[in-house]
Amino acid sequence: MKVDVIVAPTFLKKDDLKGCLCAVIDVLRATSTIITALVSGAAEVRPCLTVEEAKKGVAKLPRDSYLLGGEDMGKNIPGSDLGNSPLEYMSEEVVRGKVIYSYTSNGTGAIRKAYAGCGRPVYIAALINVSAASATLVKAAAGAQGKGIAIVCAGRYGGPSTEDFFCAGMMVDLIGRGLNKHGIEIQLSDTASVASDLAAANRGNGLGVLTSSEHGRFLESIGFSDDLIFASRIDLYNVVPVFDGKRVILPPQK
Repeated sequence: MKVDVIVAPTFLKKDDLKGCLCAVIDVLRATSTIITALVSGAAEVRPCLTVEEAKKGVAKLPRDSYLLGGEDMGKNIPGSDLGNSPLEYMSEEVVRGKVIYSYTSNGTGAIRKAYAGCGRPVYIAALINVSAASATLVKAAAGAQGKGIAIVCAGRYGGPSTEDFFCAGMMVDLIGRGLNKHGIEIQLSDTASVASDLAAANRGNGLGVLTSSEHGRFLESIGFSDDLIFASRIDLYNVVPVFDGKRVILPPQK
């Protein structure tokens, strides 16, 4: 089974994701934030392609039922309830039961593009759930649910990002070991191999990877150092949100 890593959505070619099981990563910070919001009790997250889409979405809902969140080029969306810091979404009192409409510069679009490419539920991954996300993909692949596995990195403004590539490399290793236990031979793409090498070279140094990355340095410069610490925590959560084409939810626990 082929395992591929897409370094950013702009690198996707037509039919790259067709028939594949897909996961999307945006460590800093969209997928880390989405996971945290759902763990804290949010009903669902609606990833949007534009700020305007997010604002139109919440305009249809009762005021006490939603939150408008996200960021645009690192800054909060004017009129939003929350930004894109996962720490803002840790309060159950704030997010429980809410529908969250979110636009971010990289992550929400990547989720939507991945779904458009594969036409099937997309798994939401980050360092904070890396083992759970990898195990979920292995289980689905072992059940012959896809022709291959594609890990899509959100990247940064159309280009690659070190932190997403690092997380993808960790997933490649975990998926490889998991599939081998099922007797499934894997074939790594070149990008998957390089991502795996990056993860191996930085094993145990997740925070260092994030703080040295271009986007990590940018977030530190605008006051979000704590987000890097949070987002670097490996396996903080044992959950895997899924995007069904309209919303991201936590599937019922079996």
